[in-house]
Amino acid sequence: MTAQFDHLALDIETIPAKPLSEYSEATQQQLERRIAKATEYDPDMSYEKFASLNGDLGRIVCLSVGYVKDEKIRTKSFCGEDEHAILMDFNEVMGRVSGPFITYNGLGFDIPFILHRLCHHAMRPANPRFANTKRYQYEPHLDVMMCYNNWDNRASLPLGVLAETYGLPSPKGDLSGATVYPAYLAGEFDRIARYCEMDVATTLNLWRKIMLFQDCAACELFET
Repeated sequence: MTAQFDHLALDIETIPAKPLSEYSEATQQQLERRIAKATEYDPDMSYEKFASLNGDLGRIVCLSVGYVKDEKIRTKSFCGEDEHAILMDFNEVMGRVSGPFITYNGLGFDIPFILHRLCHHAMRPANPRFANTKRYQYEPHLDVMMCYNNWDNRASLPLGVLAETYGLPSPKGDLSGATVYPAYLAGEFDRIARYCEMDVATTLNLWRKIMLFQDCAACELFET
């Protein structure tokens, strides 16, 4: 029997969909102006970073999911060159979720990014609830960062920093959002998947500690 999930955590890793030079000259100029403006608040902004943060300019190279069962966090990753296949696999799992989709800043990034990529691939979300991105509620999207800080972005901390304050191992090892693209170019998909899965596991453990007042759970891979 196919497993059903009463909750599912998720995280994505993204890269530019294509080089800046492959856009029309007019589009290149518009994007360059936007990137130059963005450097006012982020001196490290580049086209690669800008595109990786935008669901129309970027694409997904890894999408990890996880849930808690029998006091263990079970994770699985859909990873590789074929974004269409990644979204197809995730869409199938999405359709089996009856409870909240759990993220950390998911409403600010992961969820709209996934929805945009589904549109680009002419895919309808298998679970209609997934497209409901209304804020100030715990379902269908339970954004741990937003809920914990009462939807005040100014008070929020990065996932790794908040994890450390709660005595959790930081999910940020030798890889970071800024180094995912170089890892992708090097073909290090397993490394990217492990990094993404650690974010999922950390998000679930923060959810358990902050919202359920439960202990941390160990992590293992699972088959959907």
